[in-house]
Amino acid sequence: MARQQAHGSRIRIYHSTAPTCFWSWGYEALFNRLKLVYGNQVDVRIQVSCVYEDFDEYLKHYELTFEGLPEWTEEAIGIMGIPLNTRIARMQFPPSVLPASLAAIAALRQGSTKGTRFFRALLRRSTVEGQDVTRDAVLNDAAGEAQLNPIRFKRDLADRDGLLADYQNQGDDFYHMPLGFYNVILTDGKNRTVILDHAFDPRTVDDALDYLSGGSLKRRKPTDIAGYLRDHGPAPVREIERVFSLSSHEAEAKLRALKAAGTVTSKRFAGAAHWTSA
Repeated sequence: MARQQAHGSRIRIYHSTAPTCFWSWGYEALFNRLKLVYGNQVDVRIQVSCVYEDFDEYLKHYELTFEGLPEWTEEAIGIMGIPLNTRIARMQFPPSVLPASLAAIAALRQGSTKGTRFFRALLRRSTVEGQDVTRDAVLNDAAGEAQLNPIRFKRDLADRDGLLADYQNQGDDFYHMPLGFYNVILTDGKNRTVILDHAFDPRTVDDALDYLSGGSLKRRKPTDIAGYLRDHGPAPVREIERVFSLSSHEAEAKLRALKAAGTVTSKRFAGAAHWTSA
């Protein structure tokens, strides 16, 4: 998740995300890469949403059963190509996950850098590690990973009315199109708009940006994998491939070299290696 301020007539990119949505974990590579590759040439606007406020109603709405959640997760893995937790346990699903979304809003009060790091830490715990991220212990653990000021974070979490107001007012200047967890909307602010579903491969968004800008945007080539992992925390190999435009073989080779140099290491989440700074 990344935030940038509006400026001039830059191309705007809109997305809705939530700290308990596996589509959001799949989009981490894209939105982190946008900042590295395009910088301030694009205006990225992220809305923190909530997957459900009533778990039973959520299942009913999507015509799901609890027993069917692992199959749905496997389907998402096939679409995104990244590891997700499939050992689904009932204890992972509280009646409402709104507290996690409000916690993300609270963290953003300490700035975009720490706020987005907290969001990602929460998102990983939810979708990859299979934790209930509405629990105080989990929220505090994620806050520590993001280096939030714990006293301020606790105080902001207690401001439920203020957080709800901030949460509900996020979309006031958002583009009036069907914005969802699995899609991305790009517009030049004039007469061209592109809606992309399941745009987890950044090349899809690159093509849309070329179309909207007439090929005028300059692209930087990020190379600092160790720095990326230091800034964002554990990431699967596929994320490294996408952020740095590498093949699977190239990404694996670079990660092994960094591990041999003692700068990165790996942990296993959801049965797969996730790389992080040493």
